[in-house]
Amino acid sequence: MARALILHNPAARNAPEPVLLRVLVRELRLAGFGAETRASRAPGEMPALARAAAAEGVERVVVCGGDGSVREAAEGLKGTAVPLAIVPLGTANVLAREMGLPSGRPEACAAVAARGRERRVGLGSVNGMAFTFCASAGLDSQAVDRVDLLEKRQTGGWAYVHAALTALVEGGSPRLAVILDDGRRLDAVQIFATRARRYGGPFVLSAHARLEAPTVRLLVMAPPLSRSTGLPARLLAGGLDGAPGVTSLEVQAFRLEAAAPFPVQADGDIVARTPARFGSEPDALTLVFPS
Repeated sequence: MARALILHNPAARNAPEPVLLRVLVRELRLAGFGAETRASRAPGEMPALARAAAAEGVERVVVCGGDGSVREAAEGLKGTAVPLAIVPLGTANVLAREMGLPSGRPEACAAVAARGRERRVGLGSVNGMAFTFCASAGLDSQAVDRVDLLEKRQTGGWAYVHAALTALVEGGSPRLAVILDDGRRLDAVQIFATRARRYGGPFVLSAHARLEAPTVRLLVMAPPLSRSTGLPARLLAGGLDGAPGVTSLEVQAFRLEAAAPFPVQADGDIVARTPARFGSEPDALTLVFPS
């Protein structure tokens, strides 16, 4: 019998209830998998658990959690043939939405995890660490760096808005530099390296980004920040491609620099500080999509 491993973080804000884990085990068994669950017990343990599962011959890994847990599981499985299925339980669930999973319906996602369609996708990287949909630096990464976790538990996404406004008032506009592999330099107040159309809830970064692409879509917002006042409307209307002050490129890799170490977020977690090397890893992961 094929083996499946369910990974989850019991300390997460929206940790799976025991009844959901039982539903997931049942769905996997009905699909022909012998299923067991394993909980991460310390920050950063999820990649090691996923990596060990692949080494043990597990045929499917299912992660129950938010975008951060999914990113960590993907880090452990990158370069392997083991499919990763998702039961999204986080605040934004960006990758799950991009994949067309029925977010907000965990039992329906459990059925997809058991019987969905496997598809090979690429991953991005920041200093060698994988991300599944987007890495960025600017006001948004400052917000992730500064967010009050208690406020996040109470207000969800609004905690990030508060943190971003606080960073802007206290520190002013970010000053970043993108150095492309051909030597070109682009000054920036915000950059996005995205593999997915979506960003956050209703926002669209780029209509051209694709999970299967062998590259990342780089969006560079040029200074001054005052030029960006109309960009929120563009995020709601279909993306930043072609917006004034925004350079949109398809790239394999680039370097990001700042005068002082600056936070870089990937899939909602701070993973590095500048200087940072961004890259793309084609065909690095198998995901389980709705059939």
